[in-house]
Amino acid sequence: MTLSTAGRKLAVVGGALFLAGLFQGLVVDQFPNPRMALSAHLDAVQSGMAVMIAAAFWSSLRLAPAAERLTWWTLATGMVGLWVGITLAAITGASEALPIAGSGFAARPPVEVTVTIIVIGSSLGLLIGWAVFLWGLARGR
Repeated sequence: MTLSTAGRKLAVVGGALFLAGLFQGLVVDQFPNPRMALSAHLDAVQSGMAVMIAAAFWSSLRLAPAAERLTWWTLATGMVGLWVGITLAAITGASEALPIAGSGFAARPPVEVTVTIIVIGSSLGLLIGWAVFLWGLARGR
């Protein structure tokens, strides 16, 4: 399989995220909130695979150049951003954005706001990115 330039770059982002998740899995029990760290580990591994799968199908998309750039950036930054937000919550004890994994933990208000902005912003970007990706894939080349 030959990947387009954008597909190859997206595959590298996905592979790096997958690898980061594997390393994080080795030290989950070392985080102040191990349950949140486990969530971050699973997010990175699953998101990394999803991004690599998107990269494999990238050349099949039929999108305008601006929509393709938007999709690439929202997938790449959204997946990494979500992992960063969850990992930050595991380190700081922030729990407002992720109350199930954060049960029993809390952080200072500025940290809670930061984590919430990262998690919600990344999630919204991913909703847009995956919707446009699916639309472009359905249209085909």
